[in-house]
Amino acid sequence: MDLLEFNTHSFIVKIWLEEPAEGNRRGVWRGHITHVPSGERRYLKSLWQIVAFIAPYLITMGVKLNIVLRVQDWLNRRGQDHIGDQQPSSGCIDRKGYPAD
Repeated sequence: MDLLEFNTHSFIVKIWLEEPAEGNRRGVWRGHITHVPSGERRYLKSLWQIVAFIAPYLITMGVKLNIVLRVQDWLNRRGQDHIGDQQPSSGCIDRKGYPAD
């Protein structure tokens, strides 16, 4: 495997809006994400789970993530519930792709 392949990951993301936002209620998103090289797939209940799924691959590439994503990775490795089911409280992601505090 050459260096480029070692530092490259491909993902296929398919999402759809299952229930549109109405009034104060947010829309409900569904979908799935697949890591192409391994075939690993996760079904999504929120858009935030896309970030949670990709985070462990970024960590293996040496990317330093914020505390929320590091905790998510730790929970994933322990086989526990995912914090990625909900968006961060602000619901915003900064220009580097991290949850805005």
